[in-house]
Amino acid sequence: MNLEFRLRAIAMTLLLVITAVGVAAMTATSTFAQDSDEGIGETGTDPRDFAPKFMPYYRYTELENGLEQQEVVLFGMTSFSPKFAMTYEIPLAYHRDISNTALKNPNGTCGPGFIPGGGGLLPNGIDVSEGDCEEAGVGDMNLRFLYRTSVKFLGGDFLVGSQFNFPTANEDVLGSEQFQIAPLVAHVHDLTSYPAPGAFMAYMHFYFFDAFGDAGREDVSYYLGRYFFMLPIHPSGIYALPEVQLIYDWERDDDELSLWVGPEFGKLLAPGRILYAKPGWGVIKDADSDRDFSFEVGFRYFFD
Repeated sequence: MNLEFRLRAIAMTLLLVITAVGVAAMTATSTFAQDSDEGIGETGTDPRDFAPKFMPYYRYTELENGLEQQEVVLFGMTSFSPKFAMTYEIPLAYHRDISNTALKNPNGTCGPGFIPGGGGLLPNGIDVSEGDCEEAGVGDMNLRFLYRTSVKFLGGDFLVGSQFNFPTANEDVLGSEQFQIAPLVAHVHDLTSYPAPGAFMAYMHFYFFDAFGDAGREDVSYYLGRYFFMLPIHPSGIYALPEVQLIYDWERDDDELSLWVGPEFGKLLAPGRILYAKPGWGVIKDADSDRDFSFEVGFRYFFD
């Protein structure tokens, strides 16, 4: 039995456990309602905050190989109970441009026809055979289910859940053409030593794998770690939220590790109204598909 099979078996087992916990949470709403925590995550950045909210954002990204992509995403959270919630991310406007990559041909088209050595593939293995340098449409959406457990360990709270990526892109080059699953575990604890209230550390751990999809796409098997540090700066509602993302990809032949950092800066405009900006840079980016630079701007709206 190889390592990848074992990891997938563990992931599926964890997924079944998470599903059972989710069903239990939905059937015990009245019990959870008596255990609601108020005042957590007033900026919408705390993973423990399950208040319903709408958080659309725009993001621009450059990959190491020169590919540029832009996306306008409808992002939000629906709360089933104070301890059980679902988020959704739907890239309604998604644009990819490969004109600055090695796929740009001397005649102005893009594709494998003029590439020395028989190259001409996007980082995810898509053959750009039509000669177009740009494509726009709808990207892949995802749903993420989160359950806040009653476990208290290492001075914080534990959350479990799972993310599901759906192949909803209307063009091959805009999506993965796969249904992907990612069980997750998160640990969040407040920082009492920092003088400003609301400071916390959060560690989110995902394991992504493809359940099924197009046979021409590469298998997916990677760990994604998202590590946050919430730092309130001013009582008026100014904050900083540095984030580090670590990816270890078992499907790469080499250069398995990549590292990205993105400090978010936000401002509370009014109760339940937050505006933020988030630049990001690739620190370890050996593979062509690693991020070189990104910039995100968004808005968080809390529902009463």
